[in-house]
Amino acid sequence: MKNRLLLLFPVFLFCICCLPANAGTPFKALVLTERGGQHGSFTDAALKWLGEKAKELNFEWTEINNTKPINEEYLSAFKLIIQLDYPPYGWTKEAGQAFIKYIDEGRGGWIGFHHATLLGEFDGFPLWHWFSDFMGGIQFKNYIAQKAAGTVRVEAPEHPVMKGVSKSFTIPDDEWYTFDRNPRPNVQVLANVDESSYRPDSDIKMGDHPVIWVNPHKPARNVYFLIGHSGLLFDVKDFTTMFSNAIQWAAGDADVKNAYPANYAKASRFKALVYYSEHAEEAHVTFAKQGVEFFRRLNYGDGYTLDVTTSLSQYPYDKLKEYDIIIMLNDAPSGAAQREAFEKYMENGGGWMGFHAAAYNDKNTRWPWLVDFLGDGVFFCNNWPPQPVKLTIDNTAHPVTKNLPATFIAPESEWYQWKPSPRENKNIEVLVSLSPDNYPVGIKDVVSFGDFPVVWTNKNYRMIYLNMGHGDDEFTDATQKLLFVNAFRWVLSSDKKGDPFKK
Repeated sequence: MKNRLLLLFPVFLFCICCLPANAGTPFKALVLTERGGQHGSFTDAALKWLGEKAKELNFEWTEINNTKPINEEYLSAFKLIIQLDYPPYGWTKEAGQAFIKYIDEGRGGWIGFHHATLLGEFDGFPLWHWFSDFMGGIQFKNYIAQKAAGTVRVEAPEHPVMKGVSKSFTIPDDEWYTFDRNPRPNVQVLANVDESSYRPDSDIKMGDHPVIWVNPHKPARNVYFLIGHSGLLFDVKDFTTMFSNAIQWAAGDADVKNAYPANYAKASRFKALVYYSEHAEEAHVTFAKQGVEFFRRLNYGDGYTLDVTTSLSQYPYDKLKEYDIIIMLNDAPSGAAQREAFEKYMENGGGWMGFHAAAYNDKNTRWPWLVDFLGDGVFFCNNWPPQPVKLTIDNTAHPVTKNLPATFIAPESEWYQWKPSPRENKNIEVLVSLSPDNYPVGIKDVVSFGDFPVVWTNKNYRMIYLNMGHGDDEFTDATQKLLFVNAFRWVLSSDKKGDPFKK
């Protein structure tokens, strides 16, 4: 019997080796489509092609025409999302949050076409900032209304999506979107369009014009194709080859960093997490959304990895510790689990930059650690309505303030006063204070006296708190913006072992 098994083993091995690479249970793909209209021919041709390729690539797909069915549980069934010309606005709130989690946690892959970058304020819907960042920090600017053919040039032939694709090929009858800025600094470009090849020619051009790219900063494998206007695309072999490759690659399990480690390492000099709540008062949400844009702009060039979240419940300590700095724009962790994770993060050398309401605490907060972290100060009072004030630099030698004027007028804000003053704590270094020259501050709610620190650090941690953070004027003053940049750079350059003055 033993000899018979040995004789059969080579045959058994041969049979296993000869199985198709994609044999097994088909994976499931969700196809979000835009039916009818000017993109109808592309969608119809794409669905026909997917029907023909599904068996070959071993997947099953479900089509939906709006985002109402989408929630976290619904997406859990799919290994891939294909966004066929569906725009990034008008999504339900639940669908948007589920999609963010799907991408940010690498729960599956994503392929987007054409209309997926129609980013901006359209049909009464606001810009979806997270999606804009996902696409490289861009907003839609213009398009070639008179459709044109154009030559696409491959930049990254080594990428799996470009396997077997010609070095250059012509795309017929397409709309070529342009954007307010080039996504290249924030993504990995796989291909660009030669704008001199447009037929008919057009004056609407970007110069350097990426048309296929991936975002290497996201755990989910993802690829975006700017092309996707006409059904004629499915007569172009290079296009269908890319689409086929994209399906197989994006539905894969490996971390996207492994696909191009050199590029990812270059882009990820450090990692920052920006957190804000959408459920805060309106003026705080307004500030937070402008804050996201401010830090996104600091990410131009090779930049850094910038992630944005509105839910800290998805960030336990093991995930928080991956970040060099956490920026809290208008809220603090809530609930025992979030607070415990943040405490552990800070106690183990994490970096924190908090604005305004991120430090708010009173008798109902019941978080002693936060009070100690802030220097024993508890919210005491504030001025109302918001108003500009004169600020005074307390330490002109500190890296955060050394290039600022001795005094400056800060834009209008709601200014929190703390009791006892954080200055009384030996661990606190006050960097900027509200000048007594301002008293009385406010009309309805008036602050008339007392020590009034507005920027300080606890020397036991890599942290800085900035009192600013109310309304839409906080990023209008150059001096104040320089203060924000200095604070951000200083926290990142501070020693992670607890001495914030050691490089």
